[in-house]
Amino acid sequence: MQNRAISLLRGSAPLAWLAALIATGFVFIALLGCAVPLIAFAAICALRQHSRHALLSVAVIWLALESLGFTALHFPLEPSALGWAAAVGIALLTATAAAAMLARHTHGATRIVTTFAAVLCLYEALLATTTWAVGGSLQAFTPVVLLQVSALNALAYAGLVVARAFTAGAVARRSAVVAKV
Repeated sequence: MQNRAISLLRGSAPLAWLAALIATGFVFIALLGCAVPLIAFAAICALRQHSRHALLSVAVIWLALESLGFTALHFPLEPSALGWAAAVGIALLTATAAAAMLARHTHGATRIVTTFAAVLCLYEALLATTTWAVGGSLQAFTPVVLLQVSALNALAYAGLVVARAFTAGAVARRSAVVAKV
């Protein structure tokens, strides 16, 4: 069992893809602050990886981006900030697990759309519920804000789906050329 989770770390292609997602997150942070398409990252991992690998990838991405926030961006090391970071991580992993399960039972374009929709809806619902439970303001969950979050993540997800298809096609073509030799 442990070997399956660790197998994500074997080979250069999965590591390169994971590094590309983390680097993309860093770019989003540099350009847009906290507007990182975590939903898109979780959805592409749930879509393209086995459940355990998806969860491990999302955990690594989340940890890398939170580490950047608390070190380079000087997020406050206060209980509320640490608690919110934990809530984001838990919501992200829960949404990834549910979407990965859903992805196993759907096919084609339906699979691509439902995986994203599952992560988006569950992640936002969990964060809104957490915010409400601790007595926080729900202003970050107004229709306008949710539409902006959805649009950012949908665009990022579409780009990741295309990039993943392109890289998978390039690997397949390279393997076919090697097989001919």
